[in-house]
Parts: sequence; C-alpha cells; structure tokens
Amino acid sequence: MDEDAQPDAPRALRAEVFLASAILAMLLVIAVIALLLWREDNLHAQEEAVVARVRAARVELMAMTQAASDAGSIASRHMATQSQIHHDEYERAKQEARARRTALTEITPNEAAVTAHIARLSTLMEEHFAWLDAEMTHGRTAAILDGQERRDAFREESAALFSWLNNRIDVARNAQEQARGHLNLLSGLLAFIALAASVLAIFALQRQREEWRLAHSAAEQARASAAASELSKTRFLAVASHDMRQPLHALMLYINALERRVQSDQARDILSKMDRATRAMTGMFSSLLDLARIQSGVIAPEIVNFPLQDVLDRIIAETPQGTLAAPSSTSLLLHSDPDLLERALHHLVTNAVKHGGGKARIELAPTGDSVEITVADDGAGIAPADQERIFEEFARLEGQGEGLGVGLAIVKSIGERLNAPIKLQSAPGQGARFSMRIPLASADAAPHVVSSAHTLAGATALVVDDDQLAREAVAGALGDLSVTVRACANESEAQAALDEGVKPAFIVMDLRIEGQLRGVDVARRLRDKLTPQPAVIVVTGDTENETLAMLRASGFAWLIKPVEPRVLIEAAAAQLRERAPSET
Repeated sequence: MDEDAQPDAPRALRAEVFLASAILAMLLVIAVIALLLWREDNLHAQEEAVVARVRAARVELMAMTQAASDAGSIASRHMATQSQIHHDEYERAKQEARARRTALTEITPNEAAVTAHIARLSTLMEEHFAWLDAEMTHGRTAAILDGQERRDAFREESAALFSWLNNRIDVARNAQEQARGHLNLLSGLLAFIALAASVLAIFALQRQREEWRLAHSAAEQARASAAASELSKTRFLAVASHDMRQPLHALMLYINALERRVQSDQARDILSKMDRATRAMTGMFSSLLDLARIQSGVIAPEIVNFPLQDVLDRIIAETPQGTLAAPSSTSLLLHSDPDLLERALHHLVTNAVKHGGGKARIELAPTGDSVEITVADDGAGIAPADQERIFEEFARLEGQGEGLGVGLAIVKSIGERLNAPIKLQSAPGQGARFSMRIPLASADAAPHVVSSAHTLAGATALVVDDDQLAREAVAGALGDLSVTVRACANESEAQAALDEGVKPAFIVMDLRIEGQLRGVDVARRLRDKLTPQPAVIVVTGDTENETLAMLRASGFAWLIKPVEPRVLIEAAAAQLRERAPSET
C-alpha cells in the first residue's frame, strides 16, 4: 500500500501547482482586461461628454447668430422710425448676442481651431455692432467698412464654426462606436475567461470537497473513537458506582451501628481504625466518581443561604484530631452551595494535611460582600512551574505518590461552578495557600435550615432495597434513632406492609430494584396510596447522566451511595421538617 501511495504525492503536488498557476494566470488576464475595460469606458464617457458640450455650443452659436441678425433688423426699424422702443430692443439684442458668445466660449472644447473661430467671430460681431451704432447715430460713415460686408463675413465665420462643431460631433461619435466595439470585444473575452475560471473553480472545489470529506471522515473516526473511549469510561464508572457503592454503603452504616454498641476501649479503637480505613477508601472512590460526574456536567450548584460554621464543623469532625486549625465560632452567613463548598474545602484540607507537613489551617477574611476562605499549610511549597499542573487530573508531584491526584482537579471544577476560581500562593519552602472567594448572604437573609436528628424520634419509615446488607444497615441506622422501621425487598413486600396498616412518614427507596432503575416509579405508586403522602428519599449507586437527570426531575430528595449515617438522618429530618413547618 505504501509503494502505491508514493507516486501519488508528486502527481498531487504537480496537479496543485498547475491548478494554482492556471488560476493565477487567469487572475492576471482578468485584471488586464478589467483595466482595459475601465480605460475604454472612460474614453467612451469622455467622448459622450464632448458630444454633449458640442451640441450645447451649437445651440449657443445659433442663438448668438440669430441675436446678431435681430440686432441689425431692429437697427433698420429704429433708423426708419426713431422709436425709443426699437432702440431698447436693439440694445437687448446686442446683450443677448454677447451673452450667447460668453456661453459659447465657456462650453466649447479647449482646442486651437475652435478658439480661433470664436475670436474672429467675436471681432466681426463687435465691428458689426459698432457700424450699426454709428449708422443709428450719425448715418452712414465712410470711416467704417460697409455693414453688408461685415454681416457677410460674420455669417461665413458662423457657418465655418457650425461646420467645425458638426465635424467634431462626427469624430466623437466615431470614437464612441470604436470604444463600444472594444467594450463588446473585451466583455466577450472576459465572459469566456470567467467561464473558464468557473470550470477551474468547480474542479478546485471538487478537489477541496474531496479533501474535506477525507479529513472530515478521519476526524469523525477519531471523534467516534474518543467518544467510544469516553463512553466506555463512563459506563465503567457507572457500573463501578453501582456495584462498589452498595457494600461501602452497608459497611459505613454497619460500622456506625457497631460503634454505638461496643464498650471496651480496645474494640472502639479497632472500630475507629476500621472507620478511618473505610472513609479513606470511600474518599478515593468518591473522588474518582466526583471527577467523572463533574466532567459529564451533572453536578449543578444549588445556591442557598447557610451558616459557614456548619460547614467548618463538619470538616473539623471529618479531619483527624490535631491536624486542622479552623474558626470555631464564626457567624458568617454565605450565599452558595454548601455541599459543593464543603467538598472543595475537604479536598483542600486533605491535600494540605497529606502534603503540607501534616497540618492545615482554615483562615477567613471577610471583605465587602464576600469572604475569602483560605486553606493554608507550612509544607515544602509548590514550585512556580508546577502550580498549573497540580490542578490537572491524576497529576502528582515528584515524591508525592500518595493519593490519586484528582482532589485539586475536583476543587478547580467546583470553583468554576461556584464562580469562585481557586487562587494559589506558594513558593518552595514557604508552604501553600489555596483561596476561594464566596459571596455573603444579604443582611436580612434567612439561613437554609437543616433539620436536626431528634425530629426523627417516633417516626415510621419504610425502607425498600433489594440488597439485604444495605436494607438491614439503613434500617439499623434509623432504628438507633427510635424510628419504627419496616424493611422490604421489593414493591410487593412494601405493598403488603401498607395493607397491614403501616403508615410511614417517609420512604427510603433504593433506585435499582430487582436489577432495574424503577425505584422512582415504585415510590410514586406507594406514596399515592397514602394520606397524607409520605416524604421520599431515593438512594442510588448509579451516577450516569440520564439517571441523575431522572432523579432531579422526580422531585424527590436523593442521595448517592455510600451514604453516611449523618447525611441520611439529616436528609430524612429535612423532609419531615418541610412537611410539618410548624413543628419545632
């Protein structure tokens, strides 16, 4: 295949050179023809103007000749009658003749022959007027040439000028005809060249379209390959999300339930270590899935007013004791997404503890209508060359092999969605400071209230999950809070519970029931059979875009597995509080 392809390159190159040369030659010819057309058109226009001026001059000449003749006739009548009226008419005729002469002088072509004719004609006319003036005043005078001779000479000069003007019109018309012929010839040649250029352009366009089609086909194949790779990754993460979140979800709930039951310090220490290991594993797993969800655009901020201290308290509680210094009594009320902000700060604190010398601190700097939240450490710092790279996915600096390298990429994406870009200040040996500016709530804003756990006491819950471990773990976590729980594996068992008289205040429904994503539909059918209708909390390990879009459209509260007991309890309490706002 390569041997066959080799000769095609020189041939293609020669064809391209020939095509380019032909197009360039045609462009040059077209430019020359266009220049000639412009020249001939100008000549035609000039001759047209000359014809118009000569015709006007001819009119003025005839008018001048007529006015001079009229002056002679009127002078004869005046001498016969000595009438003042005839004298005035005579003067007006002279003025008319002189005005026409002036106009004739202004509009005639600036040529020697016509200038000489007009000069002689003007002299003869003035001599004729002078003879008439003398004749009218004193009678015939021998000092002035005979008037008849002057009139004849004037008429002959006028006829000669009129003949010249007619000849000039003929010359101009001949020039116009010649220019028109040239224009027709050049127009035909230009049309032929335009046709040839069109053929070449069509040929070039076909070649270009063929090249574009090949390039587009290659791009489409590359895009399809990339899309298939991205789809494979998304599907893998979705499958991993569902299959791996289930046991992690149950494990976290079981550890929490067991922690409330053991008594010995040794057992509590073991459970504490198990809990830290589980949280670390859950954190890495959640980071991967968070990154996938952020990349796919399924995370959208839910902006509310909330106390910053609540977010800080949760971060402090989740961070090993003695590793984080943070404010413990701030009264700042923020206007943002508390969950996304907590997630970003959690990643920043985790990063600072791991790579900043084992300790981190959160600093607050309110200014105007916002507060700058900074996570700082006193570690080795970050070189300027690496300060952009650390925000890339799976980027880890040399000597920092712990972790997946996605935490800062998640923080950057969250900052962009919250319109709070991350700022980094660092230098080798001077630690690092990661900051983001979050808007403050207005002075009269009310905080978004998160219900406390004690509101669940005495409530009845219906838990539907086909995974036995997850079902029992959720039931146990709620049961420890004095909630009456009825756990069911599917819709039939749940319907049987309702038929027995169970009236749940809320339903905890797994999205995937018996292998299908029909938990939302099941929850709707169960809820519609009860009065008053219970709250619904959907839990799922599926994180595909379509699934999350369906959950958002359902109107139900929903949580992504693994769900921490605290989060589940707060979600359930919030649902109950929304349905009974008058309760305290």
